[in-house]
Amino acid sequence: MDNFEVGIIGAGIVGSFAFNMLTQKGIKVCLMEAGADVCDGGATKANSAIIHAGYDCIPGTKKAFYNVRGNAMYEEIAKRLGEKCYKTGSLVVAGKDGLDGLKELYNRGIANGVPGLKILNKDELKKLEPNLSDDICYGLYAKTAKLVSPYNFAISLCEEAIINGGILKLNYKVDKICKNNGIFEVKSGKNAVFCKYLINCAGAGCAEINKLIGAEKLDITLTKGEYVLLDKTEGSLVSMPIFPLPTAKGKGILVLPTVSGNLLCGPTARDIKTFETSVSPEGVSEIKEKTTPMVSGLNFKKAIKLYAGVRVKCGQDFVIGFSKKVPNFYITAGISSPGLASSPAIAQQIVDDLIKSGLKVRQKTWKLRKPYTNVAGLYKTELNALIEKNSKFGQIICRCEGITEGEIEEVLNGPIKPLTIEGIKRRLRPTMGRCQGSFCTPSLINIVANFYKIDPKDVVFRGKTPLIVSKIKEGGIYEN
Repeated sequence: MDNFEVGIIGAGIVGSFAFNMLTQKGIKVCLMEAGADVCDGGATKANSAIIHAGYDCIPGTKKAFYNVRGNAMYEEIAKRLGEKCYKTGSLVVAGKDGLDGLKELYNRGIANGVPGLKILNKDELKKLEPNLSDDICYGLYAKTAKLVSPYNFAISLCEEAIINGGILKLNYKVDKICKNNGIFEVKSGKNAVFCKYLINCAGAGCAEINKLIGAEKLDITLTKGEYVLLDKTEGSLVSMPIFPLPTAKGKGILVLPTVSGNLLCGPTARDIKTFETSVSPEGVSEIKEKTTPMVSGLNFKKAIKLYAGVRVKCGQDFVIGFSKKVPNFYITAGISSPGLASSPAIAQQIVDDLIKSGLKVRQKTWKLRKPYTNVAGLYKTELNALIEKNSKFGQIICRCEGITEGEIEEVLNGPIKPLTIEGIKRRLRPTMGRCQGSFCTPSLINIVANFYKIDPKDVVFRGKTPLIVSKIKEGGIYEN
């Protein structure tokens, strides 16, 4: 039997942080994820990737409390993990009639304890961001805003936890939860995990998990956000996230650089009844319409990817804490924006609450995770030395992103072995460049098939849909 002190359902960013922090405390913990990989779906996989400063949250809310504290935690954790965390700052911009709205945000930020806020005039803004539209007259500058890669962060947190004894179960879709003699039995088909404490970090599935154990009813709403990703040639147009004044629907449609050098525009905000991530022509048109008045020179002909994410709300604030109906069952729900920024502080709260309730901490020697090789970041002499040891680090597979066969095999041998092309994509970025996989996908199929010793027809991008359906001629990628 798989017996643990703590079970966590959902390997998004909150579940991954909690998994890591509990493992650090010497606690025997199991993270259960319905998908084939960490952050396989949901909000962590597709969002704006901003560690918000915290000026937008209503003072006194959980969002305000955890946002500011979580923001302050990111840089140190990123340094330990070897993850990118760029302290770019952010701007909320407005025309001549927007000064009062910016002052309201400024006052909220001060009440929330956000440091380094300033309201800037047109000349000051132009010095920071020369490509702002001439119609922009004022801006709120928040120097503590940051950019990360959410899915890379979650993967690194989980890998570090696994290296130190944490257990991750993928393709573990929870379909039944029982509690007997104070122990939860969390089932997925015929498999079962037993634990004293159970944490619901299931994101869009949080209401269903609560229902399975008979905890509080959660009324959730789903909002789809569509995005347009532009090529790296456009990545230097702005140096930080550029927001409009927020509305009741959210922070608005923005323009921002990414940690990988692209330019991102979005998201829209469309309420949906069921979880789906299609992108509509209307959504793309709205993105163009709302971003062009803020930033000059946006070239949507350079779009290389359209995608969408879904944010889950449960009322107006985060839901965090122990269930009042089911002892030792901990609920996190509605972790929408600023959920990414708040995640480490939410996870720290989970750990603190579990310890206060009686969970025992043990001394533990902590092993640091070794980041994967980044060939693009090596000096020529370093690269030549690496290729002498392993010639596969000189074999380019993804031309757009400069990813080698050696790097791909390294992640396939990592603590969490990616089972799909998308899993490799999230770790290294092949198929994320200008050609979106047109060149590298056949080689990736061959590498994955050889590594797992499976037929190329069994290699999938995501889910269960194969990339190859039949053999049409002798030779080529189908021949191993």
